[in-house]
Amino acid sequence: MKEAVVAPAGLSRPYRITNVNAMRCESHHKIALATITALAFLTRFCGLSHPSEVVFDEAHIMRFTSWYLTRTYFFDLHPPFGRLLYAFLGWFLGYDGHFVPYEVGESYITNKVPYLALRAMPALLSTFTVSVVYLIMWESGYALPACVVAAGLVLLDNAHIAQTRLIYLDAIVVFTMACSLLCYIKFSKLKHQSFSKQWWVWLFLTGFSLSCSISTKYVGLFGYLTIGTAVVIDLWELFNIKSHRAVSMLEFLKHVAASAFALAVVPFMLYLLWFQVHFAILIRSGSGDDYMSPQFVETLSKNATVDHEVKTLSFFKKWLELQGLMFEYNGLLDQTHPYQSRPWQWPLSLGGVSFWASETTREQIFFVGNIAGWWIASSALVVFVGVVVVDKLSLGRGMKLIHDHTRARLFKSGGFFFLAWATHYFPFYLMSRQMMLHTYLPAHLASTLVTGALVEFLFDSMPVEKTSSEEVPSEQGASDQAIQPSGLPTPRSQRTSKRFAGSSTASWVACGTILGVTFAFWCFWMPLTYGYPGLSVEGIKVRQILGYRLHFTFDYAQYLAEYYAQHPQ
Repeated sequence: MKEAVVAPAGLSRPYRITNVNAMRCESHHKIALATITALAFLTRFCGLSHPSEVVFDEAHIMRFTSWYLTRTYFFDLHPPFGRLLYAFLGWFLGYDGHFVPYEVGESYITNKVPYLALRAMPALLSTFTVSVVYLIMWESGYALPACVVAAGLVLLDNAHIAQTRLIYLDAIVVFTMACSLLCYIKFSKLKHQSFSKQWWVWLFLTGFSLSCSISTKYVGLFGYLTIGTAVVIDLWELFNIKSHRAVSMLEFLKHVAASAFALAVVPFMLYLLWFQVHFAILIRSGSGDDYMSPQFVETLSKNATVDHEVKTLSFFKKWLELQGLMFEYNGLLDQTHPYQSRPWQWPLSLGGVSFWASETTREQIFFVGNIAGWWIASSALVVFVGVVVVDKLSLGRGMKLIHDHTRARLFKSGGFFFLAWATHYFPFYLMSRQMMLHTYLPAHLASTLVTGALVEFLFDSMPVEKTSSEEVPSEQGASDQAIQPSGLPTPRSQRTSKRFAGSSTASWVACGTILGVTFAFWCFWMPLTYGYPGLSVEGIKVRQILGYRLHFTFDYAQYLAEYYAQHPQ
């Protein structure tokens, strides 16, 4: 993954020592990555079989999975990629799609459903999401404490764990969103190798990740806002004749065409492919007939219930009809829900959701974020904005409070992470539809990256002493480096001796403190994240904070009755 810096023959002993330190630090990164991945596996797979009943929105995904396997047409608001993954896994496991649940609490075991294997897929993706977060920080050139903080905040987050170890679509969305950031960072580091094989590979992988995300849920569009904004900024650097990266118009147009093809054309073709597979599988009349036109319904067989001549309709006509209905019904999703919340509540995890409860054992799954981790990450976002504002104001008064290299690193690498958070969060303020806390998970992941970057800035950033023009780039060079989302300077070997020389004690203290309080809340909320063990009424009341409505502390049935009386559907 990382190439060791090889000292040219005859170079001084300090250079060779630096090279040894770089290799040692890379080894530490690999150990930390392996450890965090193993811990992520444990936190996601521990007690995965519990409860052996349908939990909250698992009812929807299980219905769709079963209908795919019985080839029965249905209508849903989301694109088909995520559901197709579950259907493929169910087919691979030999499941025949006989179970069509409509209620939370229906038994998987009684109905002989391979639910554990189905839950294993999102749990595995969630495990690798933690690894990808670490890799994003590592590839961006951050030291060990910053990488551990960012990955640790996702590792120990109760919301990520609860949402991504169940048969939901969110694990796919969050994983592919994280992969798109990682792939684009890898791509951006190859800017001096334009149109090379690796350059194309990482550009196409960025587009593939974005396509998988938007092909699962339309919130994947916000990933396009993140990457698209970064691409536009990068292209402007190539177009602007005042930029050191300015290229000829022909070369610029080649970059535009490459970006459009890899990030738009190919992903859209993949998006259409999943609908083609969707139509090819669902050939029998079903619950989705009522939504479609008579011409569309005539393309479906009627399961021999009536005489019916199956007609054909072109793919694009079927796709355009379905796509239009999906957008229409997404816009009409304005029904209220007892556990709905608004965007302003999400950064502090103020709106939880009851997933499941057992009256006999007082066990329950209540979805909330890790309060300590979310509040720390949200505070980091505020501090980041404050640092940017203060720095700009001080520069306006002729004062330089931050070293050029540190500024380039924080504002461009940290700024890219902040952009990812903003584009995955603020658009929800424009929506009036029903929303819940899990919608914030991609934005929360981005906020952990900002937190890691800020930890390094506050506790492990020191000015680089200029010893020679070769060792330290000029101020113009520092500005040039600032255009990469990775925040890494060029050439990389010049940064290695500085970046991997070790981390300060303060950064490790900050890392330990942040993850310590995050771990404490993870333990505190663990029974409500994993659904066991059952708690006493007093134990539940202790956890009834921030206005959460936990089961067994009030009359839940009466609460629902009063709620729906006040909010008729």
